[in-house]
Amino acid sequence: KLGGKLLLILLAFLVASSAMTCFYTVDDKQQAVVTTFGKVTDITDAGLHFKLPFGIQQVQKVDVNVYQKIELGYATDKKGNALTNTKESTMITGDYNIVNVDFFVEYKISDPVAYLYSSNDPELILRNLIQSQVRNVVGSSNVDSVLTDGKENIQMQVKELVTEILDEYDIGLTLVDVRIQDSEP
Repeated sequence: KLGGKLLLILLAFLVASSAMTCFYTVDDKQQAVVTTFGKVTDITDAGLHFKLPFGIQQVQKVDVNVYQKIELGYATDKKGNALTNTKESTMITGDYNIVNVDFFVEYKISDPVAYLYSSNDPELILRNLIQSQVRNVVGSSNVDSVLTDGKENIQMQVKELVTEILDEYDIGLTLVDVRIQDSEP
């Protein structure tokens, strides 16, 4: 009788533990990528969902409805103070002048599967891509346009170039906005 009760308790424990691992919740700002034996089988939106237990299906949640930021040339600390990073902000213009230009970039995740599996670090790729295109555009502009009336044109050119390359790379990120925060000689 004792062995039967132990077996029943063990069976009840297994059923309860599998039931606890069968359900997952996705926040309204997220999408979940469901993999079955390592292969992507589904993308789920917000709500309560069912998955197979014991590692048969795995779930990775990705924040897709959240605007994320990259600060180039400066960094904001927890108190809101801007700390300058001259390695990122110092650039040479097309007429051989040196300027410090700070950029603020907003992006979001557009394809959670590509974001998770197309590259090791999509944010680093985006950061390097933006730095490259910013230097490209500022390097082909004269100092007056970088400091005064050409900022909007520079922002637009950088956004177009980065968007075009992001479409080609297909890393699951979409560029939302590029803004010059500050520019000084």
